[in-house]
Amino acid sequence: MSTAHAPPAPPQHMHPAWYGAVMSTGVLALCLDAQASQWSWMWLSRIAAGLLIAATVLGVALLPRYVRRLKSRGDLAEEMGDVGRGPMLATLPAGLLILADGWGRLGPEFIPTTAALWISALLLVLGTVIALVVALAWTTALTRTNHRLEDVNGGWLIPPVMNALVPVALSALIVANPSLAPLLVYVGAAFLGVGIVLFLALFALLMSRLTLRGPTPASLAPSLWIPLAPAGILGLAAMRLTQSAQQAAVTGFDGVTAACMMAALGIGFGLWWTAFAALEMRRISTGGVTAANPGWWAFVFPAGAMALSLSTLGALTDITAICVAGLIATAGLTIVWMRVAYATLRPQRH
Repeated sequence: MSTAHAPPAPPQHMHPAWYGAVMSTGVLALCLDAQASQWSWMWLSRIAAGLLIAATVLGVALLPRYVRRLKSRGDLAEEMGDVGRGPMLATLPAGLLILADGWGRLGPEFIPTTAALWISALLLVLGTVIALVVALAWTTALTRTNHRLEDVNGGWLIPPVMNALVPVALSALIVANPSLAPLLVYVGAAFLGVGIVLFLALFALLMSRLTLRGPTPASLAPSLWIPLAPAGILGLAAMRLTQSAQQAAVTGFDGVTAACMMAALGIGFGLWWTAFAALEMRRISTGGVTAANPGWWAFVFPAGAMALSLSTLGALTDITAICVAGLIATAGLTIVWMRVAYATLRPQRH
């Protein structure tokens, strides 16, 4: 049996997963806002708005670390082809798309609606363009390099997830632009299709790696939780697209039942995977826990995706048990976010 190995860790300040903090803070803001609407807790909306602003400031502050990579195309190509670091670069467009969704949904609550939608649209375009470039570059690098099965890790699912975030971010713009709504709905569906097909293909590789090779290295342990992200996002994207199309009176969209069923399928898989990942984490923890690094944010966003999917499903179905499950999931997400934020900031004090 081949021995699993961990790729060398990049310098902390140039770690490719830093934008995972933007993704996680943004999705926490969205989850808290969803709970505020569900339970009429307006004080929670103010916290959500503060987190969205914090995520945006963090995104601006971290952006130069990614732009700086363009100075050396050779180093960037090498990083893109690395089995551990390459997929993490997709956190950049994914973070921008989460911010786009946040400003489209939360922005009108504290700034003029037109300004919020313009910010959302600009972030959406920027995130989508970068997503396409990163996806093509990473896929090309992947197919031109020989890899072993043990090189596969949960991080490989991040590029598919960022495609599914496009329809999520589009939802507010679809409602605000009824004349463009039919086109935007089908553009969103096209990106959702890319996300679903790539997820299924790469998840099959991940399962093969977990069953046919040794345990995941401790340094890649957070990547075990990443499958929760597509499990939540794919159903969430379907619900958002269907709901926004219905609100914009797009022909043929009369209900959200099919989208809710798709979300329930994803949530069911996510719950099963949570138990499996917890057992795997327990198995590999005997090798020691690696020091906190930006990759730890992989614990947070997947949980946020599941919490947001649950919260949205609860709001659409008005089933009390699902609404309560969404609340519990959001509370758990908040605790995990605080834990990882503390672990990330703590080393910087020394």
